Amino acid sequence: MSNVLKIFRLSHSVLANSRLAQMQRSISIAAHQMQNLKGEALQKTLPQEEENLTPIELTPSQRNLVEFVTGEIVEERRVQLHMESPCIIDDFTGYFTGSKVELIKESPGERINIFFNVSKSVPRRNDETGELAPVRSVPKFEVLIKRNDLLLSIFCVFKPSAFENLDMDLELDALDQQAQENYVYEIQDLSLYNKGWNDSCFTIDASLIDDNLQILILEMLEEKGITHEFARKLSDMATAREHALYIEFLENLSKFTVGIPKPIKKAANKA
Repeated sequence: MSNVLKIFRLSHSVLANSRLAQMQRSISIAAHQMQNLKGEALQKTLPQEEENLTPIELTPSQRNLVEFVTGEIVEERRVQLHMESPCIIDDFTGYFTGSKVELIKESPGERINIFFNVSKSVPRRNDETGELAPVRSVPKFEVLIKRNDLLLSIFCVFKPSAFENLDMDLELDALDQQAQENYVYEIQDLSLYNKGWNDSCFTIDASLIDDNLQILILEMLEEKGITHEFARKLSDMATAREHALYIEFLENLSKFTVGIPKPIKKAANKA
């Protein structure tokens, strides 16, 4: 019986090995076929790539839009030649992120940040006579004074007629100096909070604050370099930044109208 059992086990092992060899051969053939199919698929040109090779035909309205925008870009570039885009105002260093601008000044024990956004910061240009007023950005700006973890937030706005005399090229010496200093910007609201602002932080409208207190706060800002002359320079920076972003918008609008260019294919690396 032991010999018969040995023969049976040996035949069973041979049969199993034969089946395993057949399975491995089948898997190898299938893998080879899949590799060939993959190579053929990669060599075929996708229908979408063929469509991208077809030039984009512009409609009459698209063609008119592109022509107008191109002319507008040329004119705005000429205006830009006469604009200065400073990165520093007095002791404040500017940092730009899209339409957002931040000015920073640091001193021992104190840090001052000024934030503003040039988006929609240019008022309507038509005056009462129907003539176009000069373009000037007058953004609302926040002065944030930090001492340790305590922060004083002062939101300021330019007065509607802040730059009328300057834009009309009138002699500044002919104007009363005190009137000039009180003519550029004013405080809109105030808040004082610890570490970070949230909805529970108390904010007060400046119209509810005593006039003498407002004057004292403005004098404190002047001592820190945020004078009315500084506010004029801030408006100049905002105007140059807004104008540069407007030109970029026109260029992107033109590209959007004609269609996004096809990405440049990278050359294959040679072995």
